[in-house]
Amino acid sequence: MQRLFLGVSPTKQQINQLSDIQSLLGTAGHKGYGRPVNRYNFHMTLAFLGQTDDASLAQLINAIDAMAFTDNWTKFSITLDKFTLWRKPQVLCLSAPSLTQVSLNPELYSAVEHCQKIIDSTQSKSPPTPSTENGAEPLIKPHLHFTPHITLLRKAKLLPKQTLMQMGLASITLTPNQMHLYQSVSGERGVEYHILHSWPLV
Repeated sequence: MQRLFLGVSPTKQQINQLSDIQSLLGTAGHKGYGRPVNRYNFHMTLAFLGQTDDASLAQLINAIDAMAFTDNWTKFSITLDKFTLWRKPQVLCLSAPSLTQVSLNPELYSAVEHCQKIIDSTQSKSPPTPSTENGAEPLIKPHLHFTPHITLLRKAKLLPKQTLMQMGLASITLTPNQMHLYQSVSGERGVEYHILHSWPLV
């Protein structure tokens, strides 16, 4: 069984920006400063699969391949410009407003919806329903509540007192060219996210 999710990656320049934000939070003596996420793990989740067997994995890849061939996966853009703290999982993120309706960002909404429908169809024969993630990240329900975000810190307890702008830092706009299938792997150095498969966003 493999722990999997679909998502997108920031660019190398954006990874450096995210690392700078982590460092600034630490040097500023931010109370409740948590454990920085490994820079190589920066990503934005689109949909979470959870524990997946080989048969379901093959079915998922085939389903996404088929959709990519017939309909393509639409490219989207999203700006992450505020700190968000989820207290229960103790996660501090750089986020955008919650995507509660399609009109807020039709392209991103469509991408999340397509991901979830494919996951539901490969995991169950019953009618598709929004799945949830029971783990470190917030629940993802594309029709109800989806918050675009990149996790910066874990074991975080408090929001920074200053906004990103007040800290003299620029917001980050993701315009990914690819969507990735990630595997979460636990090792001696902690959790690592490995890309198993990628699809173009056009």
